Amino acid sequence: MIVRGTRKTFALLTLVVVAVLCYLELYPFAFRMPTDGEGPFRKLIESWAERPSRGDFVANVLAYIPLGLFATLALASPRTVLRWSPVVTIVGAALSVVLELTQYFVEGRVTSATDVCANTLGVLIGSAAALFWAANRILVLQVDMFAKPVPIILLIDWLAYRLYPYVPTTDLHKFWAALKALVTDRQVHSYDLWRHTSIWLTLFALVTAVAGHRRAIVGSFLLSAFILVAKIAIVEKALSIPEVAGAGLGLWLWPFALLFSKRVRGYVLAALLGGYVAVDRLQPFLFQDTPRAFGWFPFRSFMEGSLELNLMAFLEKSFLYGSLLFLLSEAGWRLRNSTLLVAAVLFSTSWAETYLPGRSAESTDAALVMLIAAVFALLPVDSHHRRQGCRDCAPLGQ
Repeated sequence: MIVRGTRKTFALLTLVVVAVLCYLELYPFAFRMPTDGEGPFRKLIESWAERPSRGDFVANVLAYIPLGLFATLALASPRTVLRWSPVVTIVGAALSVVLELTQYFVEGRVTSATDVCANTLGVLIGSAAALFWAANRILVLQVDMFAKPVPIILLIDWLAYRLYPYVPTTDLHKFWAALKALVTDRQVHSYDLWRHTSIWLTLFALVTAVAGHRRAIVGSFLLSAFILVAKIAIVEKALSIPEVAGAGLGLWLWPFALLFSKRVRGYVLAALLGGYVAVDRLQPFLFQDTPRAFGWFPFRSFMEGSLELNLMAFLEKSFLYGSLLFLLSEAGWRLRNSTLLVAAVLFSTSWAETYLPGRSAESTDAALVMLIAAVFALLPVDSHHRRQGCRDCAPLGQ
């Protein structure tokens, strides 16, 4: 069943999601009266037959899934989820319509009926996911898995990023193209191996937090096998030697890592992943003498360019920054302290990026980790912590 006493929590999460959606949909808040004179309602109706790009459609679906999930859990009890799901879907669709109509008056934004369809589908998917959440099981998963929502959310985040566009194929030529790099490429650079190994070890830590210490090795192997095989079958995806080598090295190291305490593993993995994040943001370390202007307005870069690429960047960054918060909590840090540390590092490296060519130096990353921390703080605390407390770690909700 749903963890007792958390419906207010899900209501707060719903308000956070609505605020974020309003921000993203109405940015840059430059309102004006269009000169074409069509009007927002006519523009919305006339755009129903437009065919959006696959990236835009998927991005709009994914953006509204949290709204459907959290709103349904906020309104419904375990026995009334199915009754509230249509209500949440209708209200979510109405919110999308209102925002699309408002975009008609926002400079640089476009009113689109296909976006409303995609957003409504996202709300419906999120509301349907609440049915599984309420039952505390997904297919054959353990009954108490949703007592640990943070690692599950991070795992889903990474899968959504890594397996996009989620379209499998049976084309044998595609299978060969996905495996070709394993045959033709001979070199593995140390930086790429560091990147993939640290990410795989982080994924294995998340699996261990969900599945438990006894099933950690089997769960880690199944996750890595699923991701690698899926990348072979999904269109536009291909394997690389560093990714496969990182998975192999991670699977070899993980049994030894499990011999150490959770605190020690948390510190080591946070250092590996945090070091990669910091280096990746500053490479190639070719600093200019004159800095560019720093962007104080958060999420500005997400509002420009390709929606598909921006969505992938958001999923990747939210996984990396959220995982750093998770690993530091495993090491015993309180959420407040780990958030301040990660935000300080991200803000410092963002400021340093003003001296790097081709980088978007702005406050977005620091603001993003603050937003992720706020969501983590509102999520239910692990039932193990509620019953006993944790002797060697600090729950994310504190």
